[in-house]
Amino acid sequence: MEKKIIKYRWWIITASIVITVALSGMLSGIKIDPDLKNYFPDSMESMVNTDKIEDVFGNQDIIMLLFEKDDIINKESLTRVKQIDRKLQRVKGIQKTTSLFGANRIYGKDGAMYVEATIKRIPDSEEEINEIKKIIDSNDMVKNIVVADDYRSTAIIATLEKTTNEDSVFAAINQILTEFPGTEKIHFGGLPYLRQAIGKDVQRDGLILVPIALLLMIGFLFFVFREWRGVVLPFLVVIMSSVIALALLPIIGWKFYIITLLVPIMLIAVANDYGIHVIAKYQEIAARSPHLSMKEIALEIINKLWKPILLTGITTIAGLAALLAHTMIPARQMAVIASVGILFALLYSVVLLPGMLSLMSRSKPAKTRKSTIKSKRKSFLIRLSFFIIAHHKRIPYVALIITLLISGGIAFLKVDSNEENFFPEKHAVKQASKLINAHYGGSESLSIMFSGDMLDPEMLQQIDYYKDELKKQADVDLVMTFPDVIKQISKALNDPGSEYYDKIPPTREAVAQYIELYNMNGDPENLDQLVDFNYETSLMIIRIKSVSNTAINGIIRDIKELTKDDPSVAAIGGYGYVRSQLANKVVRGQFFSLSIALIIIFILLSIIFKSITAGLISSIPLLMSILLLFGIMGLTGVKLDVATALLSSIMIGVGVDYTIHFLWRYREERQQHRPPREAVLTTISTTGRGILFNAMSVIVGFVVLLFSSFTPIRFFGVLVVVSILGCLIGALVILPALVLNKRYKFLEPTTKKVDSEEGEELKVAI
Repeated sequence: MEKKIIKYRWWIITASIVITVALSGMLSGIKIDPDLKNYFPDSMESMVNTDKIEDVFGNQDIIMLLFEKDDIINKESLTRVKQIDRKLQRVKGIQKTTSLFGANRIYGKDGAMYVEATIKRIPDSEEEINEIKKIIDSNDMVKNIVVADDYRSTAIIATLEKTTNEDSVFAAINQILTEFPGTEKIHFGGLPYLRQAIGKDVQRDGLILVPIALLLMIGFLFFVFREWRGVVLPFLVVIMSSVIALALLPIIGWKFYIITLLVPIMLIAVANDYGIHVIAKYQEIAARSPHLSMKEIALEIINKLWKPILLTGITTIAGLAALLAHTMIPARQMAVIASVGILFALLYSVVLLPGMLSLMSRSKPAKTRKSTIKSKRKSFLIRLSFFIIAHHKRIPYVALIITLLISGGIAFLKVDSNEENFFPEKHAVKQASKLINAHYGGSESLSIMFSGDMLDPEMLQQIDYYKDELKKQADVDLVMTFPDVIKQISKALNDPGSEYYDKIPPTREAVAQYIELYNMNGDPENLDQLVDFNYETSLMIIRIKSVSNTAINGIIRDIKELTKDDPSVAAIGGYGYVRSQLANKVVRGQFFSLSIALIIIFILLSIIFKSITAGLISSIPLLMSILLLFGIMGLTGVKLDVATALLSSIMIGVGVDYTIHFLWRYREERQQHRPPREAVLTTISTTGRGILFNAMSVIVGFVVLLFSSFTPIRFFGVLVVVSILGCLIGALVILPALVLNKRYKFLEPTTKKVDSEEGEELKVAI
């Protein structure tokens, strides 16, 4: 095979360049999808129910425009809010708006009921301002819904049409804000704003992180190899494989999600690993055998590395392929895209790089690289080898104790799927979220849709009972229902202290009369958020101030338990429920894909080394790294989310390479009848160099994620460093100790060979 590669090297080089250039034109067709709902199939119960609710009550997507000032009830601020509210009502794509100038105030006077806007006109005096505050205090349909209870902020709530172009809506809103300037601080809230923020930050990360990662990788390769071919060749593999992988997105019709950001970074970090092994082997051969020509060196590189590179590439792809079993759609897409990139990276490393090397002249040995054992002994890897040989009996026990202690943190591991937590604390999204959670009932919402006669007092009382029970929940801050409107009307029509004041009337006729009076005085469309036109369906909206998945799961369980025997409950939905189910599926998908990855790797390693024991031994570093990873996440408060949930499968796919390279070289040394200690020393001091560079390149590639706009992506970058270090220690410390403690049949020599000259030098060194 190696001879054919050298023979057809020009064809290989030309074809590789043509394919890359041709596919690079597809990259401009990549589209971003910032909607977390699209991460999972729309067949989920929460999504089905939410769609059912929206079919009756319209789109539940809202934009909250918050105006903040020390005291928002003042002439200038209210004038600005009113002007902006009126303008927003004429924006294409906005179905309706709710503000202090549109929210109803229901009250009675002289035996008559009135329905009018909470603020009819702008106040001119302190007395009028105080009167407005009294009106707000007495109106549960306004307070903490469109104005904060501390009067430091007020909101305009814009409900969007189902097929709205959100980009144009936000452009119009920003234009209106420019037309009506003011001293109030403006915040945005709501899912459409979250999607806008995510989309912009994904673009920002793509334009900044990828170039930084490439520059870091160039610097790392030069630092490691100290020659231009050691930079250009692995870097070329990265670029070509990344272009091919990302070009698949527009070709297949897939979109770019937040976690898709990990694909180019992962390819930059991982795709050059195979090239690093090629360059490291080239330098090893060139230093050892100065008489060989570049063509002969290239042939030896192919002969020595094609199997381990192919096997490590296959195991990496196998680890990533486990994500195909994940419930997240972007995770499955990521598995395909990244696997294709890795596949081309290993093919280019085995075929393209040796062909290109064969055309180059020999490089001069760097001054820092010595070929003698005496100088190597002073190196880190040699010192590490002697340390392992000296303490090989203790190392497994120490590693086990440390792993067990840290893995206890798994008990504290939490799950999160709230998009607001994608952003750092100082981000505008988080600032708005804090304001909404503190004064507007919370940014998370659940909905219960009831079906039946909504003018029936028993039905209304049952819904009111559910509200009272849910209000007892510490994390439930606000509950809005149609019975609230009926009770508000009763307060307007009855004197305080009377039998029917703030009560649901006892008969259907009385309820119907209440509604008729309301329709005569107010706009029936103002109730369409809570009840349909025929009064056959109503909606309970529950606002939750906690973004904890545990809290939301608890509330959903209580709702289901509370309403389990009620046939009038048509659907339980809302985006809080959607997020809760997403989080639950993230956990199940994590452990399902992780289990599959471990099983696949075990089977592959057992086949590669033709031994079940090999599969078991090779899995030890991975299992320890996984336990350490989840333990550290639990102890440090890093949550399991849409990004970090992918880490373990990626880590298995990448980290197993180190184990394979160590065992493969160690077995080669043992096949030459070198004693275990000598084989360990040779393996760590030679192949260990490539393994170390490999791990360092992954760390350097992923460390750029610390500069991401998204908190989960930043945590992912940190955790990659931790997990790769764990796999590296497993391969270069724990595995050598294990093979020194016990002879494993699959590693024992099967042929008789005379020790090499290098082996004699190593014996002297030991």
